[in-house]
Amino acid sequence: MGGQCGKRKAIVWGALLLAAAMASARVVCEVGNGLPAARIEPRGNYAVAVSQATLARPEWRRVVEALKDKYAADVVVFSEGRPREALPELKRLFPAYVCFVGTPSECGRAFVVAVSRLTRQLDDDPYGDVLWGILTGYTAEDALRAAREASPLVIRSGATSIGVDRLNRLDSGFASNEGCVNDFWTKAPGATTAVRRAASPDAAGALAEAFNARGPDVFYTSGHATEHDWQIAYNLPGGAFRCEAGALFAQSTDGRRYPIETPNAKVYLPVGNCLIGHIVAPDCMATAWMHSGGARQMIGYTVVTFYGYMGWGTGLLFEDGRLSLAESFFLNNQALLHRLATRFPQLLDARPESYEGQDIAALSERFAKGNGDALGLLWDRDTVAFYGDPAWVASYPCREPTFGYRLEESDGAWTLRVTVLKPGGGADPKWGTRPFLALLPERLTDIRDVVGEGADQPVVTERFVLVPLARQESEGATATVTFKAKSVHR
Repeated sequence: MGGQCGKRKAIVWGALLLAAAMASARVVCEVGNGLPAARIEPRGNYAVAVSQATLARPEWRRVVEALKDKYAADVVVFSEGRPREALPELKRLFPAYVCFVGTPSECGRAFVVAVSRLTRQLDDDPYGDVLWGILTGYTAEDALRAAREASPLVIRSGATSIGVDRLNRLDSGFASNEGCVNDFWTKAPGATTAVRRAASPDAAGALAEAFNARGPDVFYTSGHATEHDWQIAYNLPGGAFRCEAGALFAQSTDGRRYPIETPNAKVYLPVGNCLIGHIVAPDCMATAWMHSGGARQMIGYTVVTFYGYMGWGTGLLFEDGRLSLAESFFLNNQALLHRLATRFPQLLDARPESYEGQDIAALSERFAKGNGDALGLLWDRDTVAFYGDPAWVASYPCREPTFGYRLEESDGAWTLRVTVLKPGGGADPKWGTRPFLALLPERLTDIRDVVGEGADQPVVTERFVLVPLARQESEGATATVTFKAKSVHR
């Protein structure tokens, strides 16, 4: 009897202790319908990395000073062309955000690749350690304008060349169709559907006119592009956007030219375009979008694109509404790295030296051994640029996110509960089901004892949690991840 009574007391006492622990748990963040993801506070948690040569130029020093004042940022200086020299100081600081300020002559493909790689090297795991961006422009004033941008951008109006369906996510906007040169749609504010009209001889003039008059918050493009033009139609003569002396203009197939002046703050996602993110010269498409196109942030391939994980994947996360564009870019890259680590771990340390189009076959033979997915992931990993201040928030209203989650901590024990809010919403038509990813609003260290229920081998790093959910097809499906870690407040 005494033994049974002792057992009952122990059970009751254990239940009371568990209840007390649950009651004392700190809710670190909770995200659901109508609530965006928890953000990392940038002030005092931000570094500006800049070359000595750029910092010595007064007009570019003003850009650095603007970011320094805005975020109480640390400034890390490196030799021109050697951003890796910033790594020891960045390791010491371990900021959440790093903005690399540079002239357009500095910010070519090699710089983008170097930045992408060094921002994974602040600790020993293969994942990214900081949210990063490259701040440049046709002139220093373009970069300064982005650095001084204070108010968040809520995406409500937009434009796209990928057809009318993308307007469904927007309150208003306009669209061309890369598969039909005469299609042009407009969606008025408050309207539920878009109205089509025929554009002649193509949509170049209609797009330019709409940009100048309507000033969208976001622009999506696909199709063919180079560093100096974007072709509006895919494999069809349908006009183009081009640039000259830092200014965008549209040119139709009959030779007419339409200036584009759309200075309102916006973000640009050329999700399916080759080379448009490659700053090969001060006067190119990327810098023109920053100069006359109003782009405060943009992503862009610095190479030809044939796989598309970084471009289309960033857009997929961004449109969900839970994340900013910078967060979407960062977390999509982590999903890519996770896919590489789980399917092709031998490629995690691969460092191709050249990414010219003619290198693809040789890289496939040397690194990927003919596997198209392996080659595509390696090709996309380091070659897509993020331009702009990485702490500036541009996001959609968080109306119907795919996932909700709650993160709690009690005496170093952490619990993350993830719930599927939109059945199948994590599915990708090309790459299958994507994992759930969430930024941690606090930096963690000494992470151990990671256990997942309803999740296959979750990953917890100092910056984020990645959860490959076992089920995403049904609303209300859940997964729980528990782990132990220390929180670091910088």
